[in-house]
Parts: sequence; C-alpha cells; structure tokens
Amino acid sequence: MSEVKAVQVTLTVDELRYVIACGAALLQNIPESSLPTYSKFTKQQIIDFSVKMRDELERFGFDM
Repeated sequence: MSEVKAVQVTLTVDELRYVIACGAALLQNIPESSLPTYSKFTKQQIIDFSVKMRDELERFGFDM
C-alpha cells in the first residue's frame, strides 16, 4: 500500500476560489483523455476535489 503524501498550505478565500475555478476550466477546455497530462487527475478526481474545496468554503460561510 502506498503512503499518501500531504502538504498543508494557507490560502486566502480568493486564492481557493481560483484553485476551484481552474479545475472547472480544465474540465471545460481540455479533452477528458488529456486531463491527466495537465493535472495528474482524472475527470472524476477533479470533480471530487472541487466539491471538497467548495464544501470547505461553505463550511466557513463563503460562496464561490
């Protein structure tokens, strides 16, 4: 079983919005088969990550 590596960073709300928006932009502008080339994530991984980050924004009372 491979070890999961983690990095802890601090972002402003606007920076987090930017990260989420970049994921959405990839989905809209890059063919699905090429996504892992750009981000190392599949379409579903990008969606899951975006949902997770949006949930964090909402948890702190912020919207996109």
